[in-house]
Amino acid sequence: MSNADDQQRPAETTGRLTKTGNGFAADLLLGQVALVSGGGSGIGRATALQLARCGAQVVVMGRRLAPLEETCELMAQEGYEAVPLAGDTREVDQIEDVLKTIETKFGRLDLLVNNAGGQFVSAAKDITPKGFEAVVRNNLIATWNMTKLAADRFMLDRGGRVICITAAVRAGFSGFAHTAAARSGVASLIKTLAVEWAEHGILLNCVAPGTIQTSGMGQYPIPSDQWATTNRNLLGLMGEPNDIANMVVYLASPMARFITGEEFYVDGGETLHLGHDAREMIDADMFEKRQRADQVRPE
Repeated sequence: MSNADDQQRPAETTGRLTKTGNGFAADLLLGQVALVSGGGSGIGRATALQLARCGAQVVVMGRRLAPLEETCELMAQEGYEAVPLAGDTREVDQIEDVLKTIETKFGRLDLLVNNAGGQFVSAAKDITPKGFEAVVRNNLIATWNMTKLAADRFMLDRGGRVICITAAVRAGFSGFAHTAAARSGVASLIKTLAVEWAEHGILLNCVAPGTIQTSGMGQYPIPSDQWATTNRNLLGLMGEPNDIANMVVYLASPMARFITGEEFYVDGGETLHLGHDAREMIDADMFEKRQRADQVRPE
């Protein structure tokens, strides 16, 4: 039986898990066409695979074809097909070429996952104007171009979903002033588009990862065994790409039909931990002392 036939059958369940092994029904996204930028590694690769496991037809996009083909090979090992399309999200003409190919092959696009992006670690005082502009272009402007062109070609007439991968920056993002500005810009952009495009049936949301264990962490000058303490999340463990991919699947699904313009932090409570914690300052007898003080009446 072909993979397409497999997708038509109801998911086989064992306890809480479906036959997909990811907790979602195998036909949850059946019939949808999804485009995942930055699909050659990490979160993008995990997202592409989870979407395919739920029945979506997946296109992965990235600047280099070889990593995209590796993603497609991993998917093929599980019986899923995906289309690799090389393209730079910073270049409008290359985005248009990818979207034209999708239109020719599938005739539709239901879900856009803006995952491509990148930055470098630097103290704000050391970031050059050129470096700041490059990161903003890579994360904010590229996201705008992808979203606007996909909406123009597919979604303004038919509706759809757009999900942007941002970053957990609500408490500031020391060492990454450029990407903090760009990712916050994406979140604000998506809220605005959610207002303007609701009448077109387009739902737009963001997923903000905390520290996620991916191959991309190797570019930062922090030993891998120190990340667990560096990120300071409340759960004391590293996030995995599937933690983000699973949120994307949920937001792409019918279960999220009433959600738009939101940014979901998937960070193990990392940004909450950056606030002030006064528990160590609490005197065990402070409440009893306060009660006694309240009982004293001035003469």
